[in-house]
Amino acid sequence: MRRAARPANTRDARRWRQGGDWVTVEDVDDERVPLPRRLAMRLWLAHVAAVRSRLVRPLDGRQAFVAGRRPLRVLLVGSGPVVGWGVGSHDLALPGALARALAASTGRGAVVDVLPHPSGGGGGGGGGAGGRDAEPGRYDAVVLSGAVADAVRLAEPGPWRERLRALLSETAASGARTVAWLGAQPIRSIRPYDTQHGQVAQEHAERLNRVARDVCREEGAVFVPLTATACGDHGRHRSPGDYLHWAREIADAIVPSLQERETPHASPASDGSDRVEAIERLKLSRRGGDPRLDGIVGTAKRTLGTEIAMFTVLDDAKEWPLASAGAVLESIPIEQSACIHTIQTPDGMVVPNAVEDARFAGNALVTGPAGLRYYAGYPVEAPDGTRIGALCVFGRTPRERADGEADLDVLRELALLAQRELWRFAPGADS
Repeated sequence: MRRAARPANTRDARRWRQGGDWVTVEDVDDERVPLPRRLAMRLWLAHVAAVRSRLVRPLDGRQAFVAGRRPLRVLLVGSGPVVGWGVGSHDLALPGALARALAASTGRGAVVDVLPHPSGGGGGGGGGAGGRDAEPGRYDAVVLSGAVADAVRLAEPGPWRERLRALLSETAASGARTVAWLGAQPIRSIRPYDTQHGQVAQEHAERLNRVARDVCREEGAVFVPLTATACGDHGRHRSPGDYLHWAREIADAIVPSLQERETPHASPASDGSDRVEAIERLKLSRRGGDPRLDGIVGTAKRTLGTEIAMFTVLDDAKEWPLASAGAVLESIPIEQSACIHTIQTPDGMVVPNAVEDARFAGNALVTGPAGLRYYAGYPVEAPDGTRIGALCVFGRTPRERADGEADLDVLRELALLAQRELWRFAPGADS
């Protein structure tokens, strides 16, 4: 007897964040396929899963970036190319390749977060980039991937269409400016799938791609057809060149939409209670010195030629440095903090001469013995997107604004490196 189709409800639509079954490979569920073939496909999938379990995949922080002004923010979610099978770092996998492709296409920076589900979602676990739910509204684009996993389990096209429609609709409604769906690349171009059973899955993938193209057009999403790569590295499951190939296809597809819908990002206020919770999750109040953070801060001080550089964290009452160079500060009241203003911005802040800025002219760090005049800072985020601190520099001599903007370019890259270091201590981090 035929099973009833699973409803395309809100719970289904949210399963990409909650580790649900919209991309699971647990079963072969197109019941129009004869039972013997479905049983054979189940055995084949078990073999493929065993092969895949031996493959290398990234275990580093779930983010890649190219530093630059007005950075684009992109979230990759799902299975298949998003996971990074065959390479050991997200910098070499799709996130890093996509960040580089977007930067080359737009002349802007790019920050790409990734929420991979190695088993296609069913066994990958929930949580957002860095371990908590990713909020699509934080991103310029959300790119969803699950077509390969759905194709190899022979997902029934009718119910699959409605689940995909609900997923795209829910993601768009949550605030993402551009929503994209990755079509399945030719299945037999994936080494473990290059078999007769893989041919069955490839034909099914072509059906699902046609469905997805139609649904994306109806929902205002971007359908990205992924082609077989031509890198020819037969000694590896996937190579960095494969991911760069797909990254260029994704960038070519979504950049026109990003440019068409470009509007300034709102800068939500950094709430003290949110910062307290994020700091506690990272256990920052109990952390001692970190040589890598010290090295980043020292690089900022030397490169920018300032008297002081710090990597600071702010809760709801005070600011304190996790690393500093040129100053020894335990903590200061948040009312005296310059970085409290920085964390209200998405892309950093420069104060060429503090005595001419109403926010800082009466600050004890300016009027007192320190005599600080120049400040530049770039915000640092917790894995859930809460801005919890800043990498900043202070100088006793005012600077021209143009010089400060150049300094901010350096701080931006160093701050993202410090942020990556911080995320190593996030609960559930892969490293």
